[in-house]
Amino acid sequence: MSRVTAWYTEQLLAHRRVGAHDEDRLERLKAERQKCLTDQRALEDAEPEEIARIAARYEARFSELTGQ
Repeated sequence: MSRVTAWYTEQLLAHRRVGAHDEDRLERLKAERQKCLTDQRALEDAEPEEIARIAARYEARFSELTGQ
């Protein structure tokens, strides 16, 4: 999960650094990063099965984002 959050953070910083004007992309990146942070907080109270499910989802998401 932290790798996905970091990816979104890097993308947000890069977007701002180059002064891109794609507000839709900026909003999508912010929303997706916020979802990561919300899921991260939810893990504190999650059962082991739920933690495994979330972890698998984020591993797949990281692969999608990075092409790995």
